[in-house]
Amino acid sequence: MLSRLAHSTRGVALIEFAFCLPVLIVLYLGGYAALDMISSTRKVTTATRSLVDLVSRTMSPAIIYNIPQDANATSYLSASAVALAPYKLNNATEQISLLRVCDATHAYVVWTQAQTQSVDGSTVSAAPSTYTAGTLPATQTQLARNVVSIPSTMVTSPLVPVSPDGSNVCGNFAPSTSSKTQVGTAGGWLFVGTVNYQYTPGVTFLSLPTTTLTDTIYMSPRLY
Repeated sequence: MLSRLAHSTRGVALIEFAFCLPVLIVLYLGGYAALDMISSTRKVTTATRSLVDLVSRTMSPAIIYNIPQDANATSYLSASAVALAPYKLNNATEQISLLRVCDATHAYVVWTQAQTQSVDGSTVSAAPSTYTAGTLPATQTQLARNVVSIPSTMVTSPLVPVSPDGSNVCGNFAPSTSSKTQVGTAGGWLFVGTVNYQYTPGVTFLSLPTTTLTDTIYMSPRLY
């Protein structure tokens, strides 16, 4: 009997499966978490593109520039957040800004607005913007923090303003003179939208960290 027991192979598959089961479970849940994060990333990109596309088609940069305090993109910010469904909307922050190019790699922030919303999007709340808008068209000295970096591939030479004395417009913060063009008073326009999403994996017992998913898209305005 002992000899037969020692040489028996019955139940080997069950024992091997018991050893493999934890690994298979981790692989399955890890794969699910990875695919869910990829899906969420695509949603963030879709929301960002929708936001910038809506604003660039319907908001005039010239009107925003002349009366920036009256510019309101709440409806567009809220509409773009809907693209994140079925993910929780309260984990997202949407931001849209109007920039005026001042050299090949920098632009002046004319106006910016950011918001977040409740989980179902029914209520919205203003959120801090990552940009600081200038005070133009008021005649006063602007601040260095009103100028931000932009990708070098975004603009062509016709969009870049030139001062009469050849100085870089990005550094001309004081009101314009006959020899200098004040930053933000000339140059091409760009809308830039950013969506940030705090993604928490649905598989909680694996102790996966919360990750910030973000996307930023630049577009030229269709209106002027």
